[in-house]
Amino acid sequence: MLQFEIKKVFTKFKNKMALLFLLVTLIAVSMLTINRVEYIDENGGRSVGISAARSLRAEKNKWAGYLTKNALQQAAEEHAAIVNSEGALSNDTREQDLAYSRQQGISTIVEIINSAFSEWRDYNYYAIDGISIEDASNIYERRVSNLKKWLDSGEETFSKAQKDFLISQYESLKTPFYYEYTDGWSALLQNISTFILILALFIGFFVSGIFSDEFQLRADSIFFSSRLGRNRAILSKMGAGFSIVTAFYAVFILLHTAIVLLVLGADGANCPIQLDLWRSVYNITFFQAYLLIITGGYVGTLFAAILSMLVSAATRSTATATIVPFIILCAFPFLSRILTLPQICAFFPDQLLEIYISVKEFNLVQFGGKVMNVVTVITPAYLAACLLLLPVLYRIFKKAEVK
Repeated sequence: MLQFEIKKVFTKFKNKMALLFLLVTLIAVSMLTINRVEYIDENGGRSVGISAARSLRAEKNKWAGYLTKNALQQAAEEHAAIVNSEGALSNDTREQDLAYSRQQGISTIVEIINSAFSEWRDYNYYAIDGISIEDASNIYERRVSNLKKWLDSGEETFSKAQKDFLISQYESLKTPFYYEYTDGWSALLQNISTFILILALFIGFFVSGIFSDEFQLRADSIFFSSRLGRNRAILSKMGAGFSIVTAFYAVFILLHTAIVLLVLGADGANCPIQLDLWRSVYNITFFQAYLLIITGGYVGTLFAAILSMLVSAATRSTATATIVPFIILCAFPFLSRILTLPQICAFFPDQLLEIYISVKEFNLVQFGGKVMNVVTVITPAYLAACLLLLPVLYRIFKKAEVK
């Protein structure tokens, strides 16, 4: 019965076309992500994609290793030599590009030094040019001291417990950082939330008619009059919905990940996320951030899909059920911009698909004296909500009346 329900979904022409469009979207989003990596060769020519990734990986991995004080000073010296070279000081754009091409291997190191010596919540592209070579090696201490300075500035509204939590997270971050080429993971994490949102909307479209189609096709009388119509058949529909959500999410996320990382490279999976998100309070690696993002995305997609099926069963309208994921995942972000209650907006279901932003920002929640990151709260909370909605869905459809 489960296979039959799944087959019913994909025998529809509109769902076949939606699946084809989803495949096209997968390719398009993957290509856009791949093209985020750019490389300038020794002749000033720019390239993107696989050739750029290969060349950039070779340049950055020349500096692979732990960013100790000596390594940071060497990078600062290399940067100073490049920016004071004849080409960099030239008025010729091509000569400037050529000079920049020599710095691509240390570009991420320069960025984190700039971040360490920029004003809080700001980024000064030239901060490294205003400090000594010795100062460049103090980025880890600067990261903690900058946070403390900002927390004491009065520009924020964190409680004492939250301040202590932030400082503790900063101080417990393992240093020195290990550095190598991470641009593949960086590009993937920056774009994957967009793809998860698109995927969630498509999945919601696929499951929206699982329950309502029985009424629209006038098959409800036959369905409910059958021996298993009000028990096992309903469970088969629920199982079909869960299977479609899980299978499509897993397959398309893995395809997108494989395409991007096979082209751009999976180097740097175990490097700290702070190489990309300097002020992140999460002491995790790129790969751990990826797992956090796709887990939250799955829970958000499942929640939206279950609500879509619930509305489908209650209203007997596929069209109404189709717009439910859009309202939950697309309309709520606009609502959060109108409301001036960030504490409430942080718990909206759309945040499950925006975990990259949460990893980047200070989104905290406090229960009594315990402080946690919002992500660690909303992910299990919405997973529990999904489990609680399943018996509600079963009961609504079981008690449906034949008209």
